[in-house]
Amino acid sequence: MKLNQLSLYNYRGYNKQDIAFGKGVNLFIGDNGSGKTNLLEAIYFLSLAKSYKTEDSNLIKFNQDFSRILTTVDLIDKSYDIKIILSKNKKKIILDGREIQKLSDYIGQVNVVSFLPEDMNLIKGPPKNRRYFIDSIIGQMDRNYLIELSNYKSFLKQRNDLIKKLSEDKNPDMTLLDIYTEQLAKAGEKIISYRNNFINKINLELKSIYPYLANNPYLFEFKYLPSIDSSLEGTLKENYRKDLFVRTTTSGPHRDDYGFLMDDIDAKDIASQGEQRIMILSSLLAVTEIIFHYKKQRPILLLDDVFSELDTTRQNKLIHFLNKSHLQTIITTTTTTNINQEILDDAKIFNVKNHFIRGNKHE
Repeated sequence: MKLNQLSLYNYRGYNKQDIAFGKGVNLFIGDNGSGKTNLLEAIYFLSLAKSYKTEDSNLIKFNQDFSRILTTVDLIDKSYDIKIILSKNKKKIILDGREIQKLSDYIGQVNVVSFLPEDMNLIKGPPKNRRYFIDSIIGQMDRNYLIELSNYKSFLKQRNDLIKKLSEDKNPDMTLLDIYTEQLAKAGEKIISYRNNFINKINLELKSIYPYLANNPYLFEFKYLPSIDSSLEGTLKENYRKDLFVRTTTSGPHRDDYGFLMDDIDAKDIASQGEQRIMILSSLLAVTEIIFHYKKQRPILLLDDVFSELDTTRQNKLIHFLNKSHLQTIITTTTTTNINQEILDDAKIFNVKNHFIRGNKHE
């Protein structure tokens, strides 16, 4: 999967901008605040029809009535056009001239894997960050996972609402709670199965990707840390008294976590910022391989300010890896000073200044 070209109109700080991407590595160089991240945000928007940073209305240039994003996406055997128009109270998505009525019919048309500066909180941050990271990736690969996750959240809400009511009764009738618990457990088991399968696949890919990028002898792997590691239904029922006391469901897939392990030790305790960045980047690259095996199309890779805290060797290894990976990659950076020229020769380079993009190579 590749973006052929992209047109922005009244998007964030951009007035009108047309970009013709290269099929491999695309480097966008500019100072902070020049508009680089806004470009990545627009591409991310093409994937999920929403920003990772703000509400739709904030994407429209100040004092303008609407914003527009146009692109052509090339697949192995076909291409299609996408137009997204944002106004103050409406979002219109047009795919090959046909307006999309349901957002669920659009998700999956543009597969994007992204590294953003806030992703550095993935290792040291709260479990909800890691759950969202894994859930969004599995959901890109298989829409059925999103359905199962939605079902689980619905059952969880029903169960929590009931628990709040039962906690106020002196002699609560647990019959309905048994039914809700069985429904929740059945949905939860499917989610756990999806997650276990994904973790096994990502660890297989990491065996070759991480050692190359990290340039060290350590073993890096993901570990799935479910909040319940035995019978889901049985444990949920054993926790009735505890759940009624705290008025919520205290365990289940909504409380699961994942560990980033370096030689079987939690990375947040021993890994430097640079090492953590390589671990996250290796994970994302592993994800692109899993998506390719599953969908037979490679996703578009977005890397924002990726070179920070990476030494010269690792910067060059990353670009070299990407040049050989068949991934279309859009990278933002303030400088390429430490990148070898022969590696840069295989990339397409753009300069960004005051929300204007100029290509200076392979145009």
